Amino acid sequence: MAGIRLLRISAVYLLLGLVLGLAMGISGDFLLMSVHAHLLLLGWAAMAVTGIVYIVLPQYSDNRLAAVHFWGHNLGLPVMMACLALQTYGYSRAEPGIAAGSMVVTVSLAMFTVNLFRRPAESVATKA
Repeated sequence: MAGIRLLRISAVYLLLGLVLGLAMGISGDFLLMSVHAHLLLLGWAAMAVTGIVYIVLPQYSDNRLAAVHFWGHNLGLPVMMACLALQTYGYSRAEPGIAAGSMVVTVSLAMFTVNLFRRPAESVATKA
């Protein structure tokens, strides 16, 4: 199920972001602040929220758009983060990797959005 997989991977990004933040705080070197922020926002928050949406509304989780979203987000984000870290340390040749990873993540989240608008949501009934 895409939702559970996204939640599990988002928890890994949460830990990576927290460890990076802790390391920056201990060292006093905040050069990778942008990587830290993107790990937590796109890795933890966005993946967790989309994973929860797929769990709460499972009719959106088992189709091609959900698969494109899942794989695009999970392939584009690590490329984007690695290249952003390299660029931060002065490797200007990493900029195309940032652009490519960013585009893949953006397209994947656009697929998530399109998926939500393609068919009406069925009401979610809670059991008493």
